[in-house]
Amino acid sequence: KKDVYLHMGEGFPYRLKFTFPGNLDYIFPVRKFISDMLLINNYSQKFAYRSEVIVDEICSNAVMYGCKSTDDQVEFVCEVFPDKMEIQVKDRGGSIKDIERLRIALKNDDYYTKKDNRNFSLDIESNCLGIEIVRLLSEEIELDIDEDNVTTIRVVRKRKSNKKG
Repeated sequence: KKDVYLHMGEGFPYRLKFTFPGNLDYIFPVRKFISDMLLINNYSQKFAYRSEVIVDEICSNAVMYGCKSTDDQVEFVCEVFPDKMEIQVKDRGGSIKDIERLRIALKNDDYYTKKDNRNFSLDIESNCLGIEIVRLLSEEIELDIDEDNVTTIRVVRKRKSNKKG
């Protein structure tokens, strides 16, 4: 079942909500659609491209780490406002180890350069969750994990950022 809801009324925000199977093949069309929607709403090419990178990273993480079977679904919500966009991605939740790595990545600015207290080094080449690039390209990133390990990541990008790049 594909659930798509798109609110394109007379004004902002524009809201897009749908689910897609836990398969990496679905991510390219999602990110391309978001990029096109931003361009249509007069966001810059640079903003749209960087938003594509964010969508790719958080959706890829949801599929690779949060989907335990091919029947699992990823819920995707995007809201476009005149001055910002918000993305929310929800998955079923991965292993305890993967969820803990995600928590550490979101809490620790030096995630990729320091070892944690168990002397466990996360190699950026093989275990990168892509959170660092999402952090660099966005103003806000939040993680919510419920009692059933359902994982939701919310990212906010502002049209005019105080961050460099």
